[in-house]
Amino acid sequence: MFLMRKSSLWQAAERGSSMLAVIGLMAVAGVATLAIAGSTMNSLGVSSAARAGVQAQAAAEGGIDAGLLMLSMECTGLVDGILPTTDSRARVTISHLDTGSASWVKGCPTTTGQVKITSEGTAADLGIGGNSTGNTRTVEAIYSVDTSGSATSSGIAIYAHVGFSVIESVTIQAKASAIYVRNGNASCISSGANSVDIIVKSGDVTLGESCGVFGDVWASGAASIGGSAIVHQSLIASSLKTVSTAQVSGNVWVSGLAAIGAGTKIGGTLTAGSITGTVGTLLGGLTGTLLGTKPAPVSGITDPGWFELNYKYNKKQKQDHWESFEKEYEIAGVCDLAKLQTAADSFAGRPGIIECPAGVDVASAGVLTLGSDVAIIAESFKFRNSAQINAAAKHKLWLVTPDGSPNSKPTCNAHDEDFSVSESFKVNVNVDVMVYTPCNVNISTSSQWRGQIWAGGTVKFGTSGVYTYVEVGFPGAASSAGTVALGARESIRDLND
Repeated sequence: MFLMRKSSLWQAAERGSSMLAVIGLMAVAGVATLAIAGSTMNSLGVSSAARAGVQAQAAAEGGIDAGLLMLSMECTGLVDGILPTTDSRARVTISHLDTGSASWVKGCPTTTGQVKITSEGTAADLGIGGNSTGNTRTVEAIYSVDTSGSATSSGIAIYAHVGFSVIESVTIQAKASAIYVRNGNASCISSGANSVDIIVKSGDVTLGESCGVFGDVWASGAASIGGSAIVHQSLIASSLKTVSTAQVSGNVWVSGLAAIGAGTKIGGTLTAGSITGTVGTLLGGLTGTLLGTKPAPVSGITDPGWFELNYKYNKKQKQDHWESFEKEYEIAGVCDLAKLQTAADSFAGRPGIIECPAGVDVASAGVLTLGSDVAIIAESFKFRNSAQINAAAKHKLWLVTPDGSPNSKPTCNAHDEDFSVSESFKVNVNVDVMVYTPCNVNISTSSQWRGQIWAGGTVKFGTSGVYTYVEVGFPGAASSAGTVALGARESIRDLND
């Protein structure tokens, strides 16, 4: 009996020891579980913060792109410098530092200096476990602010170094600007209505058929007006000959002989060195014998001279006039529409240069769509076959055949060819084009063109074309009459702790 009682006590003691062991093991397991859970939550917090950081960074960089798009268009609609957007993941602020100023000001730039785009991006999936380090990211980009256009080219719709001519129903829409012919003659034998001044520095001007010039005409040499052609403003020349029902609505001033046809109508005064013939209608009176010196062009435009614009292929370093372009794309062989579109798409909204040493020949119907400002450099350009150039937003396009001879005059080399547009080619309203070539420019056959032309040879328009003037200017050149434009990117950085 004693033994049985002792055995029971031993068994009870053993059971108590086992219970303590189980409790100890459970405590250890609980601590381990808590440690593992804590570690897991910490890992989840870290990984979610990393994910949030990637999303927030992408949103911030997307905001920089949105700011660039706004600045490349008409920069309007900012509220206290903040870009209006339907995407709440990016808050974009635009501010500018004008040249000569000491402080940044929120809003769109209006003159040269710098512009700063600050974009705060927020993650779509925020960090968990209290880890918010990656929820937001801020990126800052600073660009120089230049002006598009050139003081040299301002107000000049077409510069023709050698001569200019219009035939067969061409319409030129270039109000308050001028066609400037430096050497050689200008002629308009057409039925078109042309809202533009004509200035011929060293040559004659001839107007015929029903050519209408809704502007002033100035020529160093002789002026001849025939058919039912009409000058709607003034005419200044060294001599004048009119036939048929020619008209000048404004004043006429000629230093030499004014030979006036019987059906001619002059709406203002006639001042000449001598006069022959009979004026059909002279509303402003005859001032008699000429006295004084020849008046300058009414528009006040002075001789701009030839503008030398060079480019060196395969040079990755920035060159004069081309510093604002961020990307280059070289095309082997002739550049057709498909190759040009691939190159333009590769710029992804950034200003870029397409190099076409073998020339450009757009010979198939289709549309070249621009997503940024683009310069195409080529030894020749041919646009035809009902193709078009278009863009969803306003962009500029420079079509340049370089002048590589620094001699202050245009040099069309043996490998250069004329710039040619024909067969109903069209430049749409969102694209403004500057054509620059030391050679000739020929635009014809119902083509619609817009922008500016700077030619070292002759410029010829023909066959029902429409030309619309828009100030573009030379790339990289400042302009007193141009518009604010982005220059090169000066810096980009993350503003995160």
